[in-house]
Amino acid sequence: MAPDIHPGDTCPTCSRRVPFPKKSTSPTTKPIAYRAPLNEYEAHLEVIDAVAELLGVKSEPFHRYKAISYCAAAVLLHGLRVEE
Repeated sequence: MAPDIHPGDTCPTCSRRVPFPKKSTSPTTKPIAYRAPLNEYEAHLEVIDAVAELLGVKSEPFHRYKAISYCAAAVLLHGLRVEE
């Protein structure tokens, strides 16, 4: 008998999250990927989420994308540089 698996659940066979069905109102998207050091991965996501919370976009779709985009725009606008 097959287990009763719902969208958002983790599949007991392959350990992957079962995706939610795409809504007709969902925008077309494309994934963006970059690598982060394994020991800093969780902290990195926490920082992005904290920025999204500060910007007031945490509850919106694509909140991490918006937080990173706002930060990149601020750096470009103000000419900020990291001194080594």
